[in-house]
Amino acid sequence: MNHRIYFICPTNKSVTGGVKQIYKQVEILRRNGFDAVLLLKKKGKESWFESNVVIESNPYIFKKIKYSYQNKKISFWHKILLRILRLRSKPLQKDSILVFPEIYGPRICHIEPLHKKVIFNQNCYYTFEHYQMNEDLSRIPYKGIMATICVSADSEKYLKTAFPETPVFRIHLGIDEKIFEFSSAKKKQIAFMPRKLSQDAVQIINILRNRKNIEGWDFVAIDNKTEREVANILKESAIFLSFNHQEGFGLPPAEAMSCGCYVIGYRGQAGTEYFKDEFSTAISEGNIIDFVKSVEEIAGEFQTFQDKGIIASQFIKSHYNLQIEETDILRTWKSVLNLS
Repeated sequence: MNHRIYFICPTNKSVTGGVKQIYKQVEILRRNGFDAVLLLKKKGKESWFESNVVIESNPYIFKKIKYSYQNKKISFWHKILLRILRLRSKPLQKDSILVFPEIYGPRICHIEPLHKKVIFNQNCYYTFEHYQMNEDLSRIPYKGIMATICVSADSEKYLKTAFPETPVFRIHLGIDEKIFEFSSAKKKQIAFMPRKLSQDAVQIINILRNRKNIEGWDFVAIDNKTEREVANILKESAIFLSFNHQEGFGLPPAEAMSCGCYVIGYRGQAGTEYFKDEFSTAISEGNIIDFVKSVEEIAGEFQTFQDKGIIASQFIKSHYNLQIEETDILRTWKSVLNLS
């Protein structure tokens, strides 16, 4: 465990599950004796969830990443800027490992080429971001890395199909049941997150409002909330609308299930593994009418469906808990580093 592991992490002003999972993995590794560090563009951790990680800032690396995915020609002035940023950045430890998210394009292997790399791919459908149709396949980073780590069976299948020569490890994400705890004290409230497929949400909610078949129910948009604020809304909501779209996992519906919500909506590919007919209603993506009618059916007979929230919560807690997540992460990194 002597290798330092730098997790390169974007900084977001609003809640994103991907950033949260990078923080969590660093926490878990450090707690178990690994020298894992979060590498940010500048110091200052996210404020929308609680975390305790070691952070280093390296604006030089992040500027190189930007030039890389923009495929920018490095001018004289770019070189001067990079030199200044390098002086302001703490040098990477020798023989350390860089862990990149999947979003930074085809040329990340040229960034600090002497350092070994792992890709933490949380959404396989972003794998080819910044690629051209006729991309030079000889420089695809997945061919020259130690391993790829992913978070769902769907992503594992995708990555093994796309890059059969690359070691792929799947970890299960863990949902903190102390935060996303089951609650039976439900209001006639329908929660949703408008960030993805917002046009679908606009159509569905306005059709429901216009039809007036579920009067007395309130719609609550979850946006720009802290993790605990999100959990509090889910705990009091009877129904959650899923707008999953080509997800690496799709945390929000799973977190809603953990809180006892009845989830209706899109599986988003990876969500197939937890969208079970026994306690949720899956809708084919884009089928607005089926979505509307399913919401009306469930809301209209919610007393009949309320017990399914208990089943959903139990399923999530047994398959996606923090202990399983920690076990998977440690097993994966011991394999990556060839530790016994």
